[in-house]
Amino acid sequence: MVEGKSTRRRELPALASRHGLSRAMLDDRATADTIDAALEVHAALGSWHEAATYKNALALEVAARGLTAHKDSTLSVLYRQRVVGSFPVDLLVDERVLVLVRAAPELSAELRTETVRGLAAGGVRVGLVFNFGLPELFFARVL
Repeated sequence: MVEGKSTRRRELPALASRHGLSRAMLDDRATADTIDAALEVHAALGSWHEAATYKNALALEVAARGLTAHKDSTLSVLYRQRVVGSFPVDLLVDERVLVLVRAAPELSAELRTETVRGLAAGGVRVGLVFNFGLPELFFARVL
């Protein structure tokens, strides 16, 4: 199992490049470990489960890597120092990486907009969207 993780870790730069992640993004431990954890979960579970199953497994895998993972968090939208709304988050890693988990044959264009709203709501700088519903894990980052 450790060999599989290290193999995927070595493949991460090539995968990240295909998905539009910069080298600087990989240098951020929380981002890189979250992506690596998602690859591990997808390799173990395949692509036929519901999103909640992947979210739970991803939270366990991220925590096993020494990061904090809060499932089903809610970020507050502030206006003039007052809460005026909220944004649900599937997973919040180390209080700085917002993660949305999906398991669908395709993703809507609205999902990127939804992720941007989440980043703005919580003051989080990095958003990751994972789609476990495909034969190869799809992921994208949103800044």
